[in-house]
Amino acid sequence: MKQTGFIDPAEIRAVAGELAGRIPHTFELITALGDGTAIPVEALSEDHTIGLYCPTVPHKMRDNLDGFREVEVTDFVTQRRLLPTPTGIQVEWFLEFPGLRNVRFRAERLQYLDEGWWAVSSEVKYPAETVLACLQMTKQMHGAARLYLNTELPMPLWIRSNELTEESRGVQIVIQARGEGRILFTNIHTECTMNYARQWANAARSYYRMPDD
Repeated sequence: MKQTGFIDPAEIRAVAGELAGRIPHTFELITALGDGTAIPVEALSEDHTIGLYCPTVPHKMRDNLDGFREVEVTDFVTQRRLLPTPTGIQVEWFLEFPGLRNVRFRAERLQYLDEGWWAVSSEVKYPAETVLACLQMTKQMHGAARLYLNTELPMPLWIRSNELTEESRGVQIVIQARGEGRILFTNIHTECTMNYARQWANAARSYYRMPDD
């Protein structure tokens, strides 16, 4: 994966504004961690389930680059979830990847942890509306949209306009995985220090299910 050295925050800001008009999320442009540590520019949604990058994607994804493969929407199966609301029923659609059912993984491959543990998820899926909106926007902006999935770990789905072997072109989008009623969080900062990440070490215990054995 090649990356350009020039970073234009205005490009990420423009894409964030466009995407916020298509899906129910807002985005914050970030150039430093909360402790002041400078990092390559990124824009994260208010719940950290979507990230926008140009050109540097999250460190944890770069660490696990070998596991990413190009996939098609047709490689997923659809899942429907019905949620009761005060006015009726809300329907949510997800795209689940069958090849990651009952995936077993080390938590420290997704998070910055002093001490990791084994985790498991019976399913790995992504919100269909968000995935399709991001694919459509990327194709409209760049003429092409490619979808990459880590077939070994429940990492974010990765949308970009060209192949991983080519220099990145335009803003790249990542979408956090879901499974078993929870968000399977990956740390999606472009860079993050272990010292800064320690404040979420206890919370990370709730991100994934520990295996019974």
